Amino acid sequence: MASLLTPRGPLTRSALGDSFTNTTETPVCLFNYVSNIKNHEQERDIIHTTWPELKREGKNQILLFAGAFNPPHQGHLATIRYFAERRQELGIVAMFLFTDPDETVRSKDKKFGEIIIPNELRNLMLSRVPELSQLIADQWLHLIVGGLGDTSNFLGGDKLSCRSAPHRDLNNWSPVDSFLITNARRPVNFYDSGQDLKPHDIPGCTKWERRLPRDNLEEEQERSVGMLWLCKALTIPGWPSIQFRATQSSASTGISSTRIRKIMWEAPDEELYDGLKDQVVSAELLVEWLQASRERKRVEDETVL
Repeated sequence: MASLLTPRGPLTRSALGDSFTNTTETPVCLFNYVSNIKNHEQERDIIHTTWPELKREGKNQILLFAGAFNPPHQGHLATIRYFAERRQELGIVAMFLFTDPDETVRSKDKKFGEIIIPNELRNLMLSRVPELSQLIADQWLHLIVGGLGDTSNFLGGDKLSCRSAPHRDLNNWSPVDSFLITNARRPVNFYDSGQDLKPHDIPGCTKWERRLPRDNLEEEQERSVGMLWLCKALTIPGWPSIQFRATQSSASTGISSTRIRKIMWEAPDEELYDGLKDQVVSAELLVEWLQASRERKRVEDETVL
């Protein structure tokens, strides 16, 4: 689902904008909102943001939310909202949202994956959501672009399993201090929701240990974000800790990227908006791009004939 980072590894240092050199060819930067606004009357509503300010004392926990976002949909929005509403309880100073480059999305074998929404448009769709625009203005949410390397192996709730050990392909990101896993947005196969049972042990990890609340504040935090279980991933360099926040239910939206892409692929032009408006964010931008892409394809086909 997500990982908590501290600025010690080469790529996390680069993402935080310090003097360390990125190991990829494309420099990391913030998404340029103003240059992507067609109607310049809207520029006065845009607040120019900078990299987050980190605390000099204590740990700075950064939440990285990386993925294809092809397209950005209401499930993604619900995930961002969940962590934004609980950022104090989880101690998250900032969320970095990284949409995979076009070539990375193109390399994934997905049903109806022939449609690749340009990376710039995916970021623009996210930045146009009023709720996210406010988080950006508050300098908590940051849309980043550039070379973050391969994030497909990043450890998340969909990759942590009671059937296999955590992978060790995290050298570009190491050292990672800890991973945050929660079943609040998506079920995990190592915990049975609805029961106050211990999570199933993960191969290659130490046994789960329950972290009990130490005071009233932590009891309130537990009610908000779930019981805290801890283990160590022994198969990953540095033995990072895995923090699992166990909630008694998973609030999945039921949104399916595959079903959305099927609509994008099959729906007639006049039905695209109605089919997508309740599924994706900034549906009008996506529909405009889809219709323009289809028109270009029709012109190209006629030219060939």
